[in-house]
Amino acid sequence: MRKLTRKFQPATSLREAVDRCTAAADANRRPAKVLSDLMGVELKTYYRWLSELSMPLNRVLQFEEFCGARYVSEYLCVANGRRVVIDIPTGRRPAVADISSLQSAFADAAAVLCRYYGTGNEQSEAIASLTHAMTQAAFHRENVAKDRTPELQFDDEANA
Repeated sequence: MRKLTRKFQPATSLREAVDRCTAAADANRRPAKVLSDLMGVELKTYYRWLSELSMPLNRVLQFEEFCGARYVSEYLCVANGRRVVIDIPTGRRPAVADISSLQSAFADAAAVLCRYYGTGNEQSEAIASLTHAMTQAAFHRENVAKDRTPELQFDDEANA
């Protein structure tokens, strides 16, 4: 599950998603020239795709993998507002901090919801807070489902 200090906000437009991916690539020290080389396209083609937001779908996964971020895929999943995207859990037991984070998310969502129904303001904040709580609950639901047969954590060994 994401360990962020602030609530995760999915991108609100395709442009924002692409910009976040390129910012992640910059943070990972992958300039445009390197990304275009890794993707096997000319630099001018890469820049055209970014400027026109016309990257072929078969290149989006490559682009995200080389950038080290999945903002475009997440945006495409949640764009119509009917989907929640979660990281696939491994079935490992959560730490106390993970459970308190879930409780905090529900408390925040309830508080924002009460304010929204009381004043009618803060609709976008209420939606974001409820989405965050649902995302965390969905993660823990899947984690409980996989509890009896946990997956191996190859990614954690690579990062350690």
